[in-house]
Amino acid sequence: MDIVELLLSGRRGRRVLWEFALDSESRALSEFAIHPLHSSMYYASYQAEVGRGDSVVMFGPGADEGRTITVGMEELAKLTSATKLLPVTEQLLQKSLEISVGHARYWQEPDGEDTLLASPVLTDALRRVAEHIAASVLAQWWFAPVDLRTQIHVEFDQSDPAGSMTSTGPSVFDKLLRWKENLILTEARARAEKPTPVTAMIGGEWWSMPSSQLVSSTGVFTNQQPIGLSCVEDAFNWEQAVTRRVSVPPSVKILEISTANDWVQLCRKYGIEVTAHKRHEWYRSTGRDGAWVMPDWLAVSKDYDGVHLSIAGYLALAGECLGVEKDLATVIAGWDPGKTYWLTDDLRFYEDPVSWHCLDVNNEDRRWVRSTKK
Repeated sequence: MDIVELLLSGRRGRRVLWEFALDSESRALSEFAIHPLHSSMYYASYQAEVGRGDSVVMFGPGADEGRTITVGMEELAKLTSATKLLPVTEQLLQKSLEISVGHARYWQEPDGEDTLLASPVLTDALRRVAEHIAASVLAQWWFAPVDLRTQIHVEFDQSDPAGSMTSTGPSVFDKLLRWKENLILTEARARAEKPTPVTAMIGGEWWSMPSSQLVSSTGVFTNQQPIGLSCVEDAFNWEQAVTRRVSVPPSVKILEISTANDWVQLCRKYGIEVTAHKRHEWYRSTGRDGAWVMPDWLAVSKDYDGVHLSIAGYLALAGECLGVEKDLATVIAGWDPGKTYWLTDDLRFYEDPVSWHCLDVNNEDRRWVRSTKK
């Protein structure tokens, strides 16, 4: 799949295209000018969420009038097509990716923007943005497999940077064994306790990545900022982080997830059923009611030392309903772009830990910077 079709095929990819167009409009107009693309999507997404019964509120000056404004998909497509796109830069791509990841939510319906961006009416307008990005070749590295030379582990809100990220504690096998035992118990409890209606508003575990107790790592952006600092699904408003370089043996066996078939084959070979405890969340996220499966990571660890989800794979697949067999499907959820989960104990951290802090943590202009030593 080329990068144009990839970006159009997944909700996270389409959001990257949308955010790039929005940023283009924002930088072309003054702060106090009317931004027609931004305001049109604002009203259209509000109406979409209200229309399906979401608990959304519009408040502030002009809210009474704003609640009555409707924007058609054709108008939105026309505005998107008319937006003059900025030259592609690594900074713009990074920001668009970060915002797209920040809006991922697989425990409920997609937000209004993600919902509208899936409309075929917007396909041609978004394709123009995708072709613009593809022509720059700056996004080609999103397809890259894991680079063992640049792996960085991230810990947020670490109070003792010098003592963080030690290799002591349970082995990977023990962590995955406890993970599987907990999954089996959670599934059995959900099967016994949860009501049948798929529309019941029940919260639970919605993620399908390996155990969060495992060591994970990402590569870096071209500005050398670790991807795992700013591209985190369901992130908290962390203000501090510590990163450290990971030394990975060159002989490790890595499973690359970059296409739907990669994940589907993984579920076919190592699948474990999770229908009871993920049914409600994944129904709200995908609209599908049926049996669900995800990889049994304990079983996967017998054959692989790590599993890497490429940025391209993430943009095309995250949150999508992927068919495994007849009446059986799966979802990649909670797995950040470019992240590798390590299923081996043969890792080492080297070099001194680096401390970071987040500026403007409560808005989309947040950015991570290295902390200066006192």
